[in-house]
Amino acid sequence: MKSYEKFVAKEEIQKIHAESMKILAEVGVKFEHPDVLDLFKKHGARIDGDIVYLEEEMVMAALKQIPETFTVLSSKGDRTFGHGSLHKMPAAGNIYIQDNGTIRKMNNADIIDQFKLSDTSDIIDVGHLNAFLEEQTFTKEQKIFSMLATALKYSNKMTPYLMANTFHADDVRKAFTQGIQLIKDFEGKQEDYVSIITVNTLSPLCYDHDPLEKMIIGCEQNQPIWITPCAMPMLTAPPSVMSMLAMTNAEVVAGLTLSQLLRPGISAIYGNTSASTNLRTIQLSIGAPETVLVAYATKGLAEFYGLPCRTGGGLSDAKDFDHQSGVESMMLIQGSVDARPDVIFHACGTIGSFNVVSFEKFLLDEDTYRMTERLLRGIDCSSEKECFEMIAKVGPRGSFLHGRTPKMYREEFFTPLYFNKEDPNQWQSQGSKSLRSVAQQAVAERINSYVAPDITKEQQQLLALYLPADYQNSI
Repeated sequence: MKSYEKFVAKEEIQKIHAESMKILAEVGVKFEHPDVLDLFKKHGARIDGDIVYLEEEMVMAALKQIPETFTVLSSKGDRTFGHGSLHKMPAAGNIYIQDNGTIRKMNNADIIDQFKLSDTSDIIDVGHLNAFLEEQTFTKEQKIFSMLATALKYSNKMTPYLMANTFHADDVRKAFTQGIQLIKDFEGKQEDYVSIITVNTLSPLCYDHDPLEKMIIGCEQNQPIWITPCAMPMLTAPPSVMSMLAMTNAEVVAGLTLSQLLRPGISAIYGNTSASTNLRTIQLSIGAPETVLVAYATKGLAEFYGLPCRTGGGLSDAKDFDHQSGVESMMLIQGSVDARPDVIFHACGTIGSFNVVSFEKFLLDEDTYRMTERLLRGIDCSSEKECFEMIAKVGPRGSFLHGRTPKMYREEFFTPLYFNKEDPNQWQSQGSKSLRSVAQQAVAERINSYVAPDITKEQQQLLALYLPADYQNSI
């Protein structure tokens, strides 16, 4: 039995699919782009204004063209997505930081420290750099391409989620195309996958113009497409988990159908990060059990279609590095790892409903992944783990404690890096250090351990125009 079947049966996955097909055929999806409407019409879809109605036959034919796996190439290490590859990306998109009990807006130094924390992680294997928030001294080119160029220069890990910041661009198409070309030139790969084009749906049942333009360009440039909705029940989705899944699934497969009309056989990632809604405050609630259920269902639906998927994360709505952040993140991390998607975005450090990062929580989330992986590995009852000869040698009332810690113990029993496992009296006599203070010290050590990768002189020259003055030579 697959892990997701503990929460949603295969028959129920098929029921969600069937409901999605009904939505597509009878309600339709709004595509706010004239070229997209013309393309759907050319392929026989029914169009009413900017609403596209899709029949199951067209959708399933398109999805069958999408490969089950694909590989993104990078001089920092290739990554293959598919078959439960479980790549982890850090917290991203946040503009606030939890700083010793206070939430404040991030500055560029915080952005760089967050990047360094991710780049030095043994849990995060796919890097990311947030957009800079202080751009007063940046040129226009740097406002558009600084995030992309800085990540290419300084990341020791492949960073496929890199795109031009088109909010500053006069011509979205030109800037977005130039950004993809910059990555291709840096990697020396003109025909291969070097990036993943991320598109978010606009729930309910809509794609607005600029994300569609980026999808079109991504397909023109032969780069895989990653589609993810984030619906909120009672606001942008109906009030049940099943209906929210059916609606968002309709959004995703409609977009994936478009990707195949644009470029048959282009690779894609099926995503969903929909969650709950706090109706008292009208806020997205990601640290919720329903978010875990969405993760399991997303894996089930992606498997039904034979697609790589993204879902889950180390998510919390907490506003501090506290008990709530630990409980919610443990729930989400265990569910995410158990579901085994191909990408876990916002894997470490996220609080405040995606808006806030906690560096201390980042490190504790890493330990939570290690702990969860051990839990889900289960009990090894192979003959070598019986240890009968050792038991016989030690005998009744003997002690197994002697010599160095054996390899078997280190493999069998989880030892956390940061959680407090000390004797209470020893802990108190040694200054009663809080978990926050332990984590803060570890954060500083990790950030200071960052070492930039070597890049070629030609790569440096390629990026120079787009690197802010402060980051031309180092970060």
